[in-house]
Amino acid sequence: MIRCVFCGERNETREHSFFACPYSYTIWDRVASRFIGRRINPDWSDMLRLVCGGAYSLMDQILIRLLFQVVVYHVWRERNLRRHQQGIKGKDQLVCMVSKAVKNRISSLGYKDHHRLEGLMRRWFEVFG
Repeated sequence: MIRCVFCGERNETREHSFFACPYSYTIWDRVASRFIGRRINPDWSDMLRLVCGGAYSLMDQILIRLLFQVVVYHVWRERNLRRHQQGIKGKDQLVCMVSKAVKNRISSLGYKDHHRLEGLMRRWFEVFG
């Protein structure tokens, strides 16, 4: 049985790590609630259903899915770094890293004028300012 490196919970499971753990839930809540609103919760299955099938605009669907992937990646990476005693990042730092990763990914897509997703970065800034 492995303990959660974020909160000390005795049984670290996927459901706990994403997003029942207070640490990972805070990260997810800070970024995803801007799109999902009050429907956000710490249940993995609920969030997966919402991410995969929510009734959002095309831009929001893409950004929510991208956020989900980026948050899962960064939380897992932070978990492994802590497990191997290679530093500790606070919640604010991880939220900034997630935001930067999303912006970098959108920038790398290089959509030109009149592409159906050319407003993706604009939508990101509308929501995250």
